[in-house]
Amino acid sequence: MRRYPLFFLAFFLTVGGPVYNSVPPAPLKIITTIFPLSEFAREISAGRGEVSLLLPPGAGVHTWQPRASDILRLSSADLFIQVGAGLEPWIGELLKSVASPKLRVLAVADSLSIGGKPGRQEGEGEHDPHIWLDFGLDQAIADRIAAELAAVDPEGAPLFQTGAARLKARLQKLDADYAQGLSRCPVKAFIVGGHAAFGYLAKRYGLEQLALSGLSPDAEPLPSRLLSAVEWGREHRVRAVFAEANASPQMARVLAKELGVEVLFLHAAANLTKKEWESGRTFFDIMEVNLLNLRKGLGCE
Repeated sequence: MRRYPLFFLAFFLTVGGPVYNSVPPAPLKIITTIFPLSEFAREISAGRGEVSLLLPPGAGVHTWQPRASDILRLSSADLFIQVGAGLEPWIGELLKSVASPKLRVLAVADSLSIGGKPGRQEGEGEHDPHIWLDFGLDQAIADRIAAELAAVDPEGAPLFQTGAARLKARLQKLDADYAQGLSRCPVKAFIVGGHAAFGYLAKRYGLEQLALSGLSPDAEPLPSRLLSAVEWGREHRVRAVFAEANASPQMARVLAKELGVEVLFLHAAANLTKKEWESGRTFFDIMEVNLLNLRKGLGCE
């Protein structure tokens, strides 16, 4: 009979004790400005992060204006991830309104070398902020997010490093698919009937982009721009004009009619519509469709 108290003590120490030590930490609250950063942060943080997008479905990142509820959301967050480089012109005023000593802010473009200005249009001097459309830069962004998360949650650093490595492997495969898929195209130039969002993508794979508008989707193309685009398209023997997904294809259709070519679509993936969100569409899904349309529009073998 004296053996039973020792048995119960051993049982408590081996089974009961770990219950207190296995309580998981509260998930980090991470908020991002655009969809790709949200998807990257979710992959890297795994179970230690609760990731949400600041913009509502369908909102344009260039022109969206934050509300009082967004200030409250940021005030309770641990990490806020933005692109920077002028993509979110409203960000400065928003952050001035957030009173939270624990909130860390990461502007991913600040740590990258983007001096080439691949999306720059004639007459413009600003940097192209559409860095997430360069899958090499995305890999550097993954490392930067992992490092920032580790600064907030040092115990989770190994998990964040593993998540970043997993994401980078997927990005490397996507990059290889683009490099191979666009390597044998008779046409190396394409026209976008909207703003210049695809400069990084074009530069990475040896292509040339001509956009009717500038780096902002609100820029209206001049009639002279349309005429010069027709001449440029004929000179470069373009086979299609690309319209931006989730934007009006009107200008692309006008230009395509003048050139006698078809209209295809490219998705910059900064945000999704409500329908796209509900369907579970991912950044990688969107980029794969972009590749198919590029191959078709460039006449690739």
